[in-house]
Amino acid sequence: MVLPAYNEAANIEEAVLVTAETLLKITDHFEIIIAEDGSTDGTDRIASSLSEQYSYVVHLHSDKRQGRGKALNRAFKAASGEVLCYIDVDLATDMKYLEKLIRSVSTDDYDFATGSRMMRESDAKRPFKREFASRGYNFLVRLFLHSKLYDHQCGFKAFRKEALFEFLDEVENEHWFWDTEVLVRAQHKGYRVIEFPVYWRHGGSSKVNLAKDVKGMGSEIFRLRRELSFPLEVSGKGKFYLTATLAILILAFVATFLGASDILENIKQASFRTLGLASLVYCISWPIRGVRFQQILKRLGNQYGLGFLTGSIFISQSANVILPARIGDLSRMYILKKSKDLDYTTSFSSLTVERVFDVVAITSIAILASSGAASRFKLAPWMDSLIKLSGLAVILFFLILFVVSFRENFTTKMLGTDNSQNGFSGKIKSFAATFLHQMSIVAVQPSAFLAVTASSLLIWGTDILTCFLVLKSFPTVGVNISSTYMISLIFLAVALGNIAKTFPITPGAIGTYEVALTAVFGIGGINPEIGFTAAVLDHIIKNSITLIGGGFSLSELGLRWREVLCTDKEVLKG
Repeated sequence: MVLPAYNEAANIEEAVLVTAETLLKITDHFEIIIAEDGSTDGTDRIASSLSEQYSYVVHLHSDKRQGRGKALNRAFKAASGEVLCYIDVDLATDMKYLEKLIRSVSTDDYDFATGSRMMRESDAKRPFKREFASRGYNFLVRLFLHSKLYDHQCGFKAFRKEALFEFLDEVENEHWFWDTEVLVRAQHKGYRVIEFPVYWRHGGSSKVNLAKDVKGMGSEIFRLRRELSFPLEVSGKGKFYLTATLAILILAFVATFLGASDILENIKQASFRTLGLASLVYCISWPIRGVRFQQILKRLGNQYGLGFLTGSIFISQSANVILPARIGDLSRMYILKKSKDLDYTTSFSSLTVERVFDVVAITSIAILASSGAASRFKLAPWMDSLIKLSGLAVILFFLILFVVSFRENFTTKMLGTDNSQNGFSGKIKSFAATFLHQMSIVAVQPSAFLAVTASSLLIWGTDILTCFLVLKSFPTVGVNISSTYMISLIFLAVALGNIAKTFPITPGAIGTYEVALTAVFGIGGINPEIGFTAAVLDHIIKNSITLIGGGFSLSELGLRWREVLCTDKEVLKG
């Protein structure tokens, strides 16, 4: 039996004694776990005293509030019994129903059981405002999540341990929606769920913030609906498999369209010596990335070794090859926090600066290359739009930073100075103020701007040179094309391919990068089959070097893939 407790000093002792007295009438074997969730009113001291006084009481303490759902998860995983229950500490549900709750799961062949305040036979009284909100909420759950239950939030539930643990790790919510998500997922998976009417009286105090939690639960309803409707899109492995499959399908479709046999024949004709040179050139770009990141962090008052920073970039970029939506950038933040205790605001600012200057460099290259190639061919509308959109984003970004930089009191006036009194909103404002200040330090000051821009152009110059060498490895390429024109064409292709990477569709932009390069090469007069083959080889070289460097860096830093690829926010907090 779990009693979730947050600031329940007035109720916890009575709840434990009444629960124990009731359980003794039902079974000889039980434990009561007090899931004490960062209380500040002395609940922890009372719970600790009860655990010392009674052998059947276990106190699980948390120094900070985790949320109701997370506290329950932790308690259930620590429980030793095969039947798991929890009840609200205010004992709002009449304890005469506890035996029915337990028997439903232990002997009546149900997997999940819950009391209900909403059934016709229920006897429940509470303030009209809460009754109205609860009925509206449960109606939406039934409507959008196709639940057959009437009350999902009653704090009076039991579970068969084996059934609950089948999907407990899939439950994402860590607060009040946890109850609903468990019951809805149980029904969705075909488990036997029983709901029965209870006698219930409002306990007089509640930890629920009606406006805030109802709004949050509303968004959670649609989140869960999306996940249940499209299970591969959930997160983690499902999202990876979906996006990886999409990348393979894109490549397979283009290869089939162009002719797979022709592409294989092109690969055989490529000069492996030139491909090796291309690999060597690309390797040179990595220490330059490390130098650039070192410059950025130094401007923000943090000095770290070049080897460590280059390794952290290798790892995060490797994660970006594996994970969709550039989630791998979180890995670098995690490494900086774990290894150097760098605060997340600074690491986020430095990563943002790095990404912005990447866009600045490739956009500048795209504009120059498109001007150079304009005499030979006209850009496709999507190419022109992509370059203009990227340029507009850069201009808007720096415009905002210039405004922040030159109006010294802007951040103070707009975001406030005393955030200690403002709770969560104060933390957000403080983060935003610090973030904008740090961004302006690197991106607006002339010396810093020029230094980071120069290193960014050098990085993308080596990236383009790599692609140039890959294309030159095919003996038929460049026969009827001047070197100047081909260089302009490759500049444009690589720039557009990397701008396309900013749209997180597949892991490492595999598929979309190749399509962008093939399209530019084709318009510029290069055989599409050779263009696609070159694009694939170029991406294979770059991704392979990235992954090899990432693996070596992991070993050097004493980390594991599973650790740095994890996107769970609690793990990332270190």
